[in-house]
Amino acid sequence: MRPMFTLALCSIGAGFACSPASAVSLNQLYDEALETDAQLQSARSGLTADSEQLPQARAKLLPQLSASVTATEQRTELGGGFPASTGNSNGYTVSLTQPLINVASWQGYQQGQIALTSAQAQFAAARQDLIVRLGQAYFDALSAQDSVAIVRSQKASIAEQLESAKRSFDVGQSTNTDTNEAQAKYDSAISQEIAAQNDLEVKLAALEQIVGHPVTRVDGLARGVTLPPPVPADMQQWVDLARDANYQVVLKQLAVANSQRETLKAKAGHYPTLDLVASYAKSSLGAAGAGNFGGNFGGGFGSGANTLVPGVPAAAAELGNYGAYYTNATVGVQLTIPLYEGGATQSRVRQTLALEDKAEADLDTARRSAALSARQAFLGVSSGLAQVRALETAEQSARTSLESNLLGYQVGVRINIDVLNAQDQLFSARRDLAKARYDTLINSLKLKASTASLTDSDVLSLNMLLSPTDDTALTALPVVPSVPHPGAATRKTNAVGRRPMPQ
Repeated sequence: MRPMFTLALCSIGAGFACSPASAVSLNQLYDEALETDAQLQSARSGLTADSEQLPQARAKLLPQLSASVTATEQRTELGGGFPASTGNSNGYTVSLTQPLINVASWQGYQQGQIALTSAQAQFAAARQDLIVRLGQAYFDALSAQDSVAIVRSQKASIAEQLESAKRSFDVGQSTNTDTNEAQAKYDSAISQEIAAQNDLEVKLAALEQIVGHPVTRVDGLARGVTLPPPVPADMQQWVDLARDANYQVVLKQLAVANSQRETLKAKAGHYPTLDLVASYAKSSLGAAGAGNFGGNFGGGFGSGANTLVPGVPAAAAELGNYGAYYTNATVGVQLTIPLYEGGATQSRVRQTLALEDKAEADLDTARRSAALSARQAFLGVSSGLAQVRALETAEQSARTSLESNLLGYQVGVRINIDVLNAQDQLFSARRDLAKARYDTLINSLKLKASTASLTDSDVLSLNMLLSPTDDTALTALPVVPSVPHPGAATRKTNAVGRRPMPQ
C-alpha cells in the first residue's frame, strides 16, 4: 500500500511553489528602491541642501558689492512772509568691501568644507542603510513565505493522515484515539496557517514601504547554494576597521573637527578685522518749483522767480535756479578692533570648548558602538554558518526518522501520532534551517555595513544566490516503499459491515 497522503503532499507542495504570482528578485527591488525609498530621497535632498553651506561660507571671503538709489522731494515753509519753496534731489551710491583679514570668516569657510564632507558621508550611510533595510525586509518576507508554504504542506499531510486514521478505524485497524489526535493536529495547522499568512502580509507590507509598490512574492534561495564566509576570517580585523571606517564614526570625527573650528571662530571675536572699502556716489539737487528759497539763500535749491534779494549774490541765485550735481569717490582700508562686548566673546569660547569635549565623548561612543556592531555581525555570520551545517544534519535526521515512522506505520509497529510528530519535526527542522540561512546572509550585510564597505556589488552577489524557481524540497515529503500491513487481507475478507482498506 502506497501512502496516498505523500503523493497528495508532493502535488500540493509543488502546486503552491509554482504559484502564478510573479516573484521579484532582490536586485530588481534594489533598483526600484534607489528611486522610490522615502528615506533615501530625504537623504538625497539633505545632501543637496547641506552642500550649499560651502558656497555660503566662501561668499564671506569674497568681495561684497552693493548699490543704493535715492530720490527725495522737499517742501519748506519759512513763514514771516516768505513764500513756500519746494525742491527735489536724487542720487546713487555703489560700495565695494573686500575682506582682507577676518579670522571668523575663514574658520566659517573651513566649517563649510566640513559640512560638505559630512553631508556626503550622511548620504553614503543612508544608501548603505537602504541595502541593510531592504535585505532585512526581503529575507523576512522570504522567511514568512516559506512558513506559509510549509504550514500548508503540513496541513495537507495531516489531512491525509486524518483520512487514513478514519479509514483504519472504520476497518478496525486502529482506535478512535488516532483519529482524535490527527483531528487536533489538523485544527492546530489551520490556526498556524492563518497566523503564517497574516505574518506574510505584514512582511510584504514592510517591503512595499521601501519600494513603493505592492510585492506579492520574492525569489528564494537556489538549491544547493553555499553561503559565503566572512573575508577576512579574523574578527579583530573587522573590529579595528569598524572603529575607523564606520560611517557613524566618520560623522563624529567630522563633528569634532567642526567643534574645533567653532572654538577658533569664537576666539576670533577678540581679533581685529581689516577690509578694503571703496565707494562711488553721485547726487543731484533739482531747482525749486516756486518761491525764492534757492535765490534768497543760494543753497542750491533754486528759485522759481528770477528775483534778486538784496544781499544775495547773483551767481548763487542762478545756481538756485538751475540746481547742482555732486560726485564722491573713496577708496581705503578699514580696521575694526573689538574692545568689549560685555563678556559675550569669553562666554562663547567657554561654550564651544564644552561642546568640543562633548563631541570627543560622542566620538568615543561611536567607536565603541561600531566595534560592538562588527563583533555581533561577525559572530552572527560565523555561528550562522555553523548553525546551518548543524541544521542540515538535523533535517536529514528528521527526514530519516519520518521515513522510518512511515514504514513502521505501514507494518503496524508505529501509530498515527508517531507519523504526525515525525512530520512536525521535519518541517520544524526545514523552517529553522531556512531561517538560519537568511539570518546569516543578513548578518553578512550588517558586517560589511559596520565597516562602511557595503556597496551595490554586494547586492548583486547576494542576488546571484537567489532563484525564481522555487525549491520544492522545502515542502516535499519522503516516499517509502509500500509494505502490506500484516493481517490486512484477513480484515479485508472477514470484516463485516466495514469498508475494505484502500490499496
